Amino acid sequence: MKDLYRFRRLVFLVFVLFLLVILAGVSVRVLEAGMGCPDWPTCYGQLIPPIRESQLPPDYRERFAVGGRLAEPFDPLKTWTEYVNRLLSVVAGIAVLVATGYAWLYLRRYPKILTYTTAIPVLLIIQSLLGWRVVATYLAEHMITIHMIFSVLLTLCALLSWAHTFQLGSKTPTGELQVYYILGWVGLGLLVIQILLGASLRAIITEKGIEAGTETLNFFIHRSFSWIVLGTWAYYHWRLFREPTRQPFARRWAILTTISLVLQVLIGAFMSYVSFAGLAKVAHLWLALFSLNTGFMSLFFFRNSVYGGAHQPIHQLSA
Repeated sequence: MKDLYRFRRLVFLVFVLFLLVILAGVSVRVLEAGMGCPDWPTCYGQLIPPIRESQLPPDYRERFAVGGRLAEPFDPLKTWTEYVNRLLSVVAGIAVLVATGYAWLYLRRYPKILTYTTAIPVLLIIQSLLGWRVVATYLAEHMITIHMIFSVLLTLCALLSWAHTFQLGSKTPTGELQVYYILGWVGLGLLVIQILLGASLRAIITEKGIEAGTETLNFFIHRSFSWIVLGTWAYYHWRLFREPTRQPFARRWAILTTISLVLQVLIGAFMSYVSFAGLAKVAHLWLALFSLNTGFMSLFFFRNSVYGGAHQPIHQLSA
């Protein structure tokens, strides 16, 4: 029992660290700091990057050229933003190794926990290679989007490892329950489309500028589509709270999702009508990725919660 509780706290810490890595990664993208460190895994050939341009060799732009393009002029904010992103990734990687080792040592009798936990370091290796490709392709938009998708897969695997330390009892929704269970998945699918629309809009704004980007059809579709996503999820959320069988975990994660979506819409409106401020862009994208995780977990617990009572931590699992 103690082994299981320790693992639960450890793998949830991994999830939190992944959220911090995503936050740092979003900041890198918004600040256009992806080339703040033009080489990988070092930064300007150093384990700890410089804080002043004078600490670099005079020909540093030629020496650290990428794909035939000169390295960008040194900017301490961009360099250290990218460096912090990499540093957090290393810390998260260490936590992943500890959690995976712990699972293999003490939790081998729980196959699902072992499966999801083992998938994390595999995905992390792929994510690291993608990070290298992002730099090597000089921030190609499609590589950034793929890199972002794998970030979400990592957080979901961590959450699923955590979720399987609780007593679960799968039950296929039927009748009216099935309708709004499907509706919840529709809302989550629409959110994925909305995020991809936002990624394409980000590429347009990067290429053409904010004024030109906000006049494109992509911008108007993205802005209007957010209300469809929010409305679909809000209806699922409302029906979930009308469900007579208590499902506290599904409800808690649904609350987090709804709050995230509302904040995302409000921040999006702020950017549309007031200012595309850097902090607002960071929050907007991070909340979108966060709501993907929370929405998925709400639907997971909706289907897998133990019916007929509050969802409680497990006391004993069968082998």
